[in-house]
Amino acid sequence: MKTTFGQKSLRATKHDRAIGPTGQPIVTLFPVQGFLGTGAPFAADFNLIMQLILGAALIAGVFFAKQKRFRAHGICQTTVLLVNLLMIGLVMWPSFHQQLRPTLPKVFHRLYYAAATIHALAGMMAEAIGLYIVIVAGTNLLPQWLCFTHWKRWMRAEAVLWSIVLVSGVGTYYVWYVAPFA
Repeated sequence: MKTTFGQKSLRATKHDRAIGPTGQPIVTLFPVQGFLGTGAPFAADFNLIMQLILGAALIAGVFFAKQKRFRAHGICQTTVLLVNLLMIGLVMWPSFHQQLRPTLPKVFHRLYYAAATIHALAGMMAEAIGLYIVIVAGTNLLPQWLCFTHWKRWMRAEAVLWSIVLVSGVGTYYVWYVAPFA
């Protein structure tokens, strides 16, 4: 059985462990082979579906805010933020660390690396701003001078940034797993 992980070839063993290009086993929490038929591993396919679901949940959260259901809005958006943080830790960071970080300064000019790096930088910014908004809105941990008062501006800016990150994530998935096999 053969599958691919980015542009690096992996072999799957009987026990669903991935063997990298150097022959070393790669620790994975998920099965090796994906389910969307794109050449992506399971973790990437699962993450793509989860991010689309989280995007839909963010839109639902916006509707809660428009209906002045601010508690439901806060619970929805905070849940999305925390689930996304989990997905970053389980799927995105290990992938970035394994495939991009060692080669970044030398190969940023290639779309494969540039798309993922731009997505990662925008994603870190969106996650950090989202955590800041949750801390300001839901706690009294920060001093007053670090808290914002223009809620709509911050929320709209975060929604736009998150949309950009979602689109760039789908683009990264395409560049990594669909385009090489098209």
